[in-house]
Amino acid sequence: MPEYPSSPVVLAALDEATDVWVGSGDRRVFSVGAGASAPAQVLPRECFDLTTDGDRLIGTVVGAALKLTTLFTTDGSGQQLAPMTLPKPVPASHGYSYSEGRPQRQAPDGAFLDTSPFGITVVEKGRGRVYVLRPGAAQPEGALQVEPGHEQDIWRAQATPHGVLLLLVINYRQTVLLHFALDGTVLGSLPSNDEDEDEDDVELTWGGKGVCVLDSERALLFVQDKTLLVSLPGLQVLETLAGEWPSFVSVTPAGTERWWVGPEDSDALFLLTAEPGQPLRLDASNRPVSPGAPLMHVGYKTPTLHWTEHTSAPLAVSAPVTETWRAVVRNDGTACETVRIRVSGVLVGARVMDVSVRYRGQPLPMVEEHRVNLVGVSAGLESGATAELEVTFKPRSEGSGPLTMTVEPCSWQSQGKAWQWDKEESRVLAVTGHPASAQFSITVE
Repeated sequence: MPEYPSSPVVLAALDEATDVWVGSGDRRVFSVGAGASAPAQVLPRECFDLTTDGDRLIGTVVGAALKLTTLFTTDGSGQQLAPMTLPKPVPASHGYSYSEGRPQRQAPDGAFLDTSPFGITVVEKGRGRVYVLRPGAAQPEGALQVEPGHEQDIWRAQATPHGVLLLLVINYRQTVLLHFALDGTVLGSLPSNDEDEDEDDVELTWGGKGVCVLDSERALLFVQDKTLLVSLPGLQVLETLAGEWPSFVSVTPAGTERWWVGPEDSDALFLLTAEPGQPLRLDASNRPVSPGAPLMHVGYKTPTLHWTEHTSAPLAVSAPVTETWRAVVRNDGTACETVRIRVSGVLVGARVMDVSVRYRGQPLPMVEEHRVNLVGVSAGLESGATAELEVTFKPRSEGSGPLTMTVEPCSWQSQGKAWQWDKEESRVLAVTGHPASAQFSITVE
């Protein structure tokens, strides 16, 4: 099994797919020609990511340290790469730092491209940089410099007429949607950072999976158990749509008022349509041909937990009877050292119910954290192994609200000494892979 590549597999099609450019994960890009029968034609330079803009290709080149070195454009032949001038990033603050005021150290991880009807974004999460290239433009219109993201964060960015929409999923959990003008001004945020507004942060800030700009006035935020239609530029929630998104999604335009939505780590494909005056429609796509062999299978380089059995249906508990929520989690990645299980919700903090947990058939001691969480730590989960989780609720009073179950792959990591005279180095649990998370509403009567 080869090492996990430092770059993605990329696809870009020109002239109605008569030329398809494919990257095999080692930063080499080549054309397979019409019908995949022509001899392969290699790009003259290695690139990290590639997309299309009308009749031209747009690509990124990174150096040995995975920093963006070149943003280039080329025609359909792919042989003459024209570098673009990169603007100096403008400082912008999103206000959702978890480094307690200390500057976040940069950790470059490549330069990823994303596309909306209003242009292409270049995202360097590890350096905190986002560039916006308008359709047909000779160089980016502007760039933002924000606090760099951590390796466990997920970033998505899409261009809007007003600037750029930036989705941050911090430590795989906290979700923030921000709308920036290219001068660094915050045009809107979800949840709102206005302290005078009363918002239900529990529902809006958990489980972000992707973002899609529909037009100059609307965007979609894909959340684990629903899809939110939000306004531009202010990011007010206009409508909540049904739908479950257990994994992160990528979105790319598929023509006028049409988008492809593809869940990551899956071969599923959905077609999103947003016609004027019509409700949004999301249809599963029937593939016209059978898929062939994969280009490359490299597996996961970190522990990756997924549910194989679970439900997001509302749960009702009536005294004196208890109810149990059951699920099965599988580790599709590498083995993890330990597993942390978290039960989160306002009813937990309000002591509306007693919560007990069994993991792999054994009772798991739970401790309170930040008033709204119950947390328990168990032994790790081997690669390919499954584990059953049972959470039992016993009513104490009455109430209703959202509840979130999370199983996190973790490892013990040393924490730097705060003072010179500290004799022992403390150890803390850190999330080291992709967690499994489920949210549902619960009513206690």
